[in-house]
Amino acid sequence: MNSSTKTIIAVFTALVIVVAAVYFFWIRPGMRESAVEVVEAATPVPEPSPTPTLAERLSGRLAGTTLRTSDVIVRELVSELSANPKLAAWLANEDLVRRFVAAVDNVANGISPTTQLDFMRPKDKFQVAKKGDEITIDPKSYARYDLVTQVFVSLDTEGSVALYRELEPLIDDAYAEISPPGSRFSDRLDAAAEELLEVTPPSGDPKLKPKVLTYVYVDESLENLSGAQRQLLRMGPDNVLLIKAKLRDLQAGLQNNS
Repeated sequence: MNSSTKTIIAVFTALVIVVAAVYFFWIRPGMRESAVEVVEAATPVPEPSPTPTLAERLSGRLAGTTLRTSDVIVRELVSELSANPKLAAWLANEDLVRRFVAAVDNVANGISPTTQLDFMRPKDKFQVAKKGDEITIDPKSYARYDLVTQVFVSLDTEGSVALYRELEPLIDDAYAEISPPGSRFSDRLDAAAEELLEVTPPSGDPKLKPKVLTYVYVDESLENLSGAQRQLLRMGPDNVLLIKAKLRDLQAGLQNNS
C-alpha cells in the first residue's frame, strides 16, 4: 500500500469519526428528547377523580340527610343498638353526630369529654371514705357510673360497627369543621381508644388528698394520667375493665369491617 492510499484511508477514517461524534453527541440526543416528548405527549394524563359529595356517599336510608337534620334519623338508628331505655333518653339531646366527634377528638387529645357528654354526668355527688388520716374513694362514687357502663357494654358490637360505617360520611363532615387539613377522623378514633386502653386500675384503693375544692391522687403516676384517663379511672376498677373489653371488641369489629 503506497503512501497516497494510506493518506486517503486516514482521511476517510477521520471523517467517519467526526460524523459519528456529531451524530452521537449532538444529533442523537435531540432525537431521543423528541422521541420522549412524542411518547409523553401521546400518553394521556389521567384526570383526578372528583371528590364524592356528601349526598353521593350517603346510604339509601340516609338520603337527603345533612348534619343539621341528622338527629332524627341518628336517634332512630342508634336506639336499635341496645334495649336499655337510658340510651333512648340520652339520644334526646341535639347535635348528636357533632357531640360524638368532639368527644372522641377530646379523648384522643387526653381531654375529658364531659363537656360534650354532660347528659351522662352522674346526679349523685362524689364521695370519699376516711380511715384515720387516709382518704380513699367511696365505692358509692364508682357506682354512679354503673349505668353508663351498662349502656355502653349493652351496645350490639356488629350493629355498632355497621352503623358507624353508614354514618361515616356525616361523621367526616362534622370532623372537617374542627380538624386541620389532611386529618382523618378514623385516626382520631383509634387514638381515643388507645388512650383509654392504656388505663390500668390500681390493685388497691388509691389514696387521695384534698386540693382546694377537689381531691387529687397521692400516687403521682395516677395523678399524671391525662384528664380523659383519670375520668375513666374514676368510674371504678370493675367498670374500667368492662369498658376496655367492649372497646377491644369494637376495635376488632372496625378492623374486620375496614
